[in-house]
Amino acid sequence: MKRLYLRFYAALLAALLLFGALALAAFEYHVQAQSEQERAVWIDLAGGWAEPALEPLTEDDAPLARRLAWVAATLATLALVIGVASYPVMRSLSRRLEALRAGVQGFGAGELGRRVPVQGRDEVAELAAAFNAAAARLEALVQAQRQLLAHASHELRSPLARLKLALELLDGAPPEAAARHRAEIARNVAELDALVGDILLAARLQAGDAPPAIPMQPLDLRALVAEEGAAAGARLDLPPRLDPVPGNARLLRRALRNLLDNARRYAPGEPPQVTLRDGGDHVELRVADRGPGVPAAERERIFEPFYRLPGHAEADGGVGLGLSLVRQIAQAHGGGVHCEDHPGGGACFVLRLPRRTADQPSSRASASR
Repeated sequence: MKRLYLRFYAALLAALLLFGALALAAFEYHVQAQSEQERAVWIDLAGGWAEPALEPLTEDDAPLARRLAWVAATLATLALVIGVASYPVMRSLSRRLEALRAGVQGFGAGELGRRVPVQGRDEVAELAAAFNAAAARLEALVQAQRQLLAHASHELRSPLARLKLALELLDGAPPEAAARHRAEIARNVAELDALVGDILLAARLQAGDAPPAIPMQPLDLRALVAEEGAAAGARLDLPPRLDPVPGNARLLRRALRNLLDNARRYAPGEPPQVTLRDGGDHVELRVADRGPGVPAAERERIFEPFYRLPGHAEADGGVGLGLSLVRQIAQAHGGGVHCEDHPGGGACFVLRLPRRTADQPSSRASASR
């Protein structure tokens, strides 16, 4: 950072010298003009005749070297004063830049928790704050990816172990047992395929894919909900008409399927209730069931990847990625999802989607009608 200080000081000194040169040139021009004016006035007073010895002594008669020495001494004094006065300011700036450089180097070396102090309210402070925000975001992404990989490796072991066992039992098994083992193999292969798909989608969404990375277009959400709800045997409560909503059909279909699967898993004896409402600046989709419900203390944790409610084992179905994907899909659309009590018993998941995305003008919704 010493080179930065030296460059700043050199630029300041060069500007000062240029100012001094211009000031000296202006001073010389002013003295010359004043001398000519006084000479003309003196000759006019003398009746057009004057001896050179009788003319007034002007500043122009002073030695040029003495004036230059005076100007140089003044500039040197000013340069010294400016240098002494600017050193604390530049040194404070250079220290903050050094801390920022050390923070960037440490973060690049793998210290994901490295942050830099934010001092002042200038551009350097804004740069430090922006670095801290970016570093926190990257640290969260890396930790989420590590957690996802750790949980995925654990969840993949169970279907792989069952698949391996079924293949071993298949050899030499009687026809009826062989049919059961083949069905078990097919079920485990399908589970593995679904799990890998969920993991890839979760990794993609955790990486920050959002509009325009995820293509958005005007979507007939009413038709989508009616189709998926009918396929799941759900009771539907839909508005007679709903204007198009910007979204990704594939992702929203996946989110609704996950909510319906979750409702049928915890309340298999009664079809879920699906309600779609137009909230003006947003659309609200509610999926309710008559299951045991979700304790208030667990209503945020159930959206964490691979989290299962206490007392619900893997045999109950699912690996704990469904609700996490629902939240990530909602956030990718600029919305959100939460869980609340269902009047009369059970749980109700509320998915809210905005009428327009952050980069979409307000007139787009009306233009798509």
